[in-house]
Amino acid sequence: MLKQRVTTYIYLLFVFACAGCSNFPNRYDVMGKIGSWSVPENELTLAQRTVFFNHRSVEDVLARAQIIETKDPAFNHIKVILMRGTPYEMGFQNGRLNKDDIRKNVYHIIGIVKAYANSKGVHEDAMDEVYDLIEPFIPIEDKQEMRGLAHGAGIPLRVIHWLHAIPELSEYAGKKQFLRGKKYKTQEPEKGSLADPELETCSGVIAFNEATKNGELYHLRVLDWIRELGAQQYPVIHVYQPNEGHASVSFSYAGFTGCITGMNENHMAFGEMGYGNRNFETLEGIPFVFLFKKLLREADSIQEALQIVNDSQRTCSYVYQFSGTSQDSADHGVMLVSDYQRFESLSDAQEFCDEGDDRCYDGINDVLFAGHTTDKLRAFMVQHYGDHDLESFKELAKVAAMKGNVQNVIMKPETLEAWMVNASNTSKDEIGKACNQQWYYFNFGEMIGQ
Repeated sequence: MLKQRVTTYIYLLFVFACAGCSNFPNRYDVMGKIGSWSVPENELTLAQRTVFFNHRSVEDVLARAQIIETKDPAFNHIKVILMRGTPYEMGFQNGRLNKDDIRKNVYHIIGIVKAYANSKGVHEDAMDEVYDLIEPFIPIEDKQEMRGLAHGAGIPLRVIHWLHAIPELSEYAGKKQFLRGKKYKTQEPEKGSLADPELETCSGVIAFNEATKNGELYHLRVLDWIRELGAQQYPVIHVYQPNEGHASVSFSYAGFTGCITGMNENHMAFGEMGYGNRNFETLEGIPFVFLFKKLLREADSIQEALQIVNDSQRTCSYVYQFSGTSQDSADHGVMLVSDYQRFESLSDAQEFCDEGDDRCYDGINDVLFAGHTTDKLRAFMVQHYGDHDLESFKELAKVAAMKGNVQNVIMKPETLEAWMVNASNTSKDEIGKACNQQWYYFNFGEMIGQ
């Protein structure tokens, strides 16, 4: 019974991800009051809830943080939030400094999800049960940060947990099989389902040494997801300077503490893409958004990042791309195909067999590439080989972007610079895609004093 309820919710999210939300009535406001919405605001006082402040005052904790706003519509009003302290304190700083946007974005997204669930008679407890599957594998640092954010923004922690379960659910495969009581997918995907390889999303390219104009390292991460959700209306760059662990930057959205794209102070960059629906996927492992946070905090090198992933209980099928500066040119970039059972690392000159289009591609020296249109990515990289620079990578984003292009980030791990761009609307038109917007320059090194 429990599995049936959990998987019913998973299936609803899958339908929602494929269909978009343009036809759903706007019956919710920024406080999330919709239909049978039953999650109350926090009733305990802040003093009763903030047990991780260690007797420090709220004013003292907030004094260590900083928020910068572009206030420029050309950049979609990007905010940069610099946080310092313990995971809980940084989450609280985030929640309090960006409270209004967090509440709007979180309640908007959860309101849509609840509308679907309510229309199908699925109780919200199913959302809790989904989070319960992944909770044992989430690092304690990330649990504390979510708790701090919930308290700072005045949002029930339960709702923040729901939000952070969505990315892994959107990648999870075998939903119909799961509904029949099977834990893992073991048969061929159905056309038009998330199992269909044609629905593979996101792209990534790393180039360095001979492939680029000045031998510089560039890392492009293209995020293709659900523009209709509207998360791109609340873009945030989260900068972390923790008491323990590496300083890092995460290119994200209001209310989301997990990482989908980021760099750390050790001059490493991280990106990912879903790899369709493969055998042996599970939700009982560490979601990639928290795996990336762990890499940002702990990884000193690409090899160490690979070891952390290998030692982790993994979930769904992904292609990870890690880049970084190193004395050994072989360590400038790596691509990793990973899921519940698989762990296959690929170097730049190695052949890549893309299961999405059932083709194999010869490797390119000093280039790593994969995405929804791997053939086009490879052709572009070969055509401009040796001349790649920032401008060519901006054009490359247009080659890679799908209709759901929500965000693109170009990272230079060596200098800790980055360029970020977000979709300008919630439709599926060409002009609103992230790749067609104005790029926002961000210097992570300057923010942390490097």
